[in-house]
Amino acid sequence: MRRTLAALTGATLAALIAPLPALPAPAEAASGPASLTPAADRRVSAADPVSALTRRFKAHRGVRLAENTKIIGEGKKYRTIFTRRSGVLEFGGKGLVASDLTTRFTVPTKGEDGLAGVFAPSRTISVKGTAYTSGGIYADSMPEGKKWLRTPGDTGSLVSAVQQIISTVEPGTLRATLARTAARRPGGTWDGTRTTVHSGTITLGELFGVSPSVRAMLGTKPTGRSATLPVSWKIYLGSDLLVRRVVSSYTESTRGLNSTELTYVNDTRYTGWGTKVTIKAPPADQVAEFDELTVGADDARGAQDPVRGFFEN
Repeated sequence: MRRTLAALTGATLAALIAPLPALPAPAEAASGPASLTPAADRRVSAADPVSALTRRFKAHRGVRLAENTKIIGEGKKYRTIFTRRSGVLEFGGKGLVASDLTTRFTVPTKGEDGLAGVFAPSRTISVKGTAYTSGGIYADSMPEGKKWLRTPGDTGSLVSAVQQIISTVEPGTLRATLARTAARRPGGTWDGTRTTVHSGTITLGELFGVSPSVRAMLGTKPTGRSATLPVSWKIYLGSDLLVRRVVSSYTESTRGLNSTELTYVNDTRYTGWGTKVTIKAPPADQVAEFDELTVGADDARGAQDPVRGFFEN
């Protein structure tokens, strides 16, 4: 339990001090092991929101995303919107292929703690298995004439501990989550369409089994009590069965690490399904690699894997 929770906490740190990782390959994003019973499959196919999603997987078409994350401390003493993300996602024939997202933090950025750089706004373009980040903690360390930091990788996700843990643009994740629907009710109007809100609970272990983004975030399969960590969720489906809003929450207890308990509430809105979009990598002459940054060698190594560096110290 403690190891997986440490990974979640470490992912929070990673989100603060490193650029977003690259997106998974399209085939991976559109697939993944699902553990649904035939009855669960029938419950999902009756509404068929998964087919509604996959019909939107067309080249140079996408959807706009707006998201905020609240972190609530023990006893609900501390409640704040910790991050805001907005931008656009681009699909290909098999799923998500690129994204262009800007992240802003709503935390103190002045004072003796020197947090201005850590929590500076950043923009990340993820395309063809590579992420390019502008701004953020490394803005002052970029070499002259360079604006973007390149982070290559063959795995990655749209989520971290301070972002939406239920990625409903992954067909397998959407299918498995909706299969655990416990209640339905009218959800109001979002993106100009009346919605029905489905709600329920899915465990961290179940999400790991179906979601490429969660597997990338955690790295290793959760076991024991960690595997049964409940993630509560609400998914708002429009009359066209496309997702318009996702709200999820979970509580991680880090007692023994820093003796605290934090609840993460992620609220994601999708608008403009079918938006025309073509996301391209930044100009090559504006891109820098990690070894070009004007920081110490140890800092550069830790930046590439901040979670491991934190917990091995």
